[in-house]
This record gives sequence, C-alpha cells and structure tokens, in this order.
Amino acid sequence: IVNWNGWQHTIAACRSLDRSLHRDLKIIVIDNASSDDSLPRLRDALPQADIIANSANAGFSGGCNIGIRRALDLKCDYIFLLNNDALAESQTISRLIDAGRSKNDAALLGSAVIYAASGAYQFFGSRAGTLVGEPEDFKFDTDARLLNQEFIETDYILGAALFLPAGVLNKTGLFDERFFLNYEETDLCYRARKLGIASFIVPSSTVRHYGSATVGPYTAPMQTYFLTRNGLLFADKHASFKQRLRVYRFRLAILYWDIRKSWETGSVMNLPARAMARAFLDY
Repeated sequence: IVNWNGWQHTIAACRSLDRSLHRDLKIIVIDNASSDDSLPRLRDALPQADIIANSANAGFSGGCNIGIRRALDLKCDYIFLLNNDALAESQTISRLIDAGRSKNDAALLGSAVIYAASGAYQFFGSRAGTLVGEPEDFKFDTDARLLNQEFIETDYILGAALFLPAGVLNKTGLFDERFFLNYEETDLCYRARKLGIASFIVPSSTVRHYGSATVGPYTAPMQTYFLTRNGLLFADKHASFKQRLRVYRFRLAILYWDIRKSWETGSVMNLPARAMARAFLDY
C-alpha cells in the first residue's frame, strides 16, 4: 500500500487486510515522503505493518516498486497491490490465491473493484481497443454477464487491486517508473501479454474503492497532467504508428478546446489547459 498524505485511508485499508481469512501475509506500507503527520500516525496505528519511509515522492509506480522489492526480499509467493483508499473483503486474498494456483501462478490477476459509496462496479475488466491502442473498460449495462464467470480475461488490471505472482514478476520486471502515476499497471499488463502472460479478473474477489482520495477526480489538474503525459508515453510503447497519430490528434484537440474555453471566459489558459500543455511539454 502506497501512502501520500492519506493516513486515515491507509489505516482503514490495512485494517481491512487484518480481517482477511488468509492469515499468512505481511502488510507493507510505503510512505511517499508525506508532508502531513502520516508517518507517526501510521506507526502508532499499525505496529504489525512493515512501514517504509521513502525520502522522496516516487509516485505510485516507484512507491509500489519499493514495496514489491521488499516483498520479494521476504520471499513472498505473491504481491497484492491495494490502493490506500480501498478496502479488501475478508475473502479477497484467499480467492485470489486459489485462482492464482488454478492458473499455475502464471497469470496476472485482479479483483473486481466496486465504488465504496454507491456499490456500483468501477472495474471488472477491459477489452482491446482498436482506435488508439488503449483498452476499453467493460460496462455493467452491456457486460454484466461476464461477472458470472470464474475468470474474466482482460487487457489490463486496475492498480487499485492487482495480484502478482512473484514468479511472473521475475519475467515481466517491475513498473516503469517514468509513468509515476496512471498507466503503469496497464503498461505492465501489456508487457506481460507480449511474453505470453495473460491477465484475468476474479469476480468473486472484490475490493471496495473510494477513488481519487489522493489526487482528486479525473478532471483535477494533477490527473489531467498525468493522464495526458502518460497516455502519450503509453502510445509510444504499445500503439501502432496510425494509433499514435490518432492519440496525438485527440489530445491536441482537447487542448485546443480547453484553450478556446479559457479565452471565452476571459482567461489566457485555465488550470486544465495549463496542466495539459505542461504534459505535452514534459512528454
């Protein structure tokens, strides 16, 4: 679990793991150089956890990599990445382990993710997208039948609840830390697929997710920045030439209309447009 200025959520996430029916586990928390009082709060509330104080904010990808390396050093058979604003059910981990063993520990697995507030499904898998090379999430209205399956084959697994056999990680490597935040789990799943390693959602394993507790909603400037910059980086790594051109045109069109919207309201460039322009520059 990676924490950044969110100790309340992180403590709740860890306590949900304490209720796991699978008892042979170690909770590892990476604090990503929080500027609040996260570290003393976490250490006081979670004496059972292995808390690693990172000296700098390495992002979700870098923070997870630190935790994964620690788990591998401890000779763990599996690594379960859980967002700090997510809660695991008591059966979540045991069902993932059973599912992993049925796949000979040779696949990436994920839980079905449910919004904590509404109870609606946030994520239960995706299909291959053809237009720009990115996956398209399944939707409950049209794809709910898939939830009756034991496994749902998916293009990627949401990093909020990602289950990784140690042996698979030895083949795929860890997260690409250039992503920092967003797309890192999608990139990992795509790299795994190129090695013949499939990804599956286990619908009987569920996680409740509050969502955007750390970086804000998808319209927030920080999310806008990373989704734009990393979408371009992901296209570089995995999309065809024609798909990359579509990605560039699509992202530039959004930037153009954001700038137009800013001008119409009397501003040179509003916050989303600034975030997007900076993302292009940094990319």
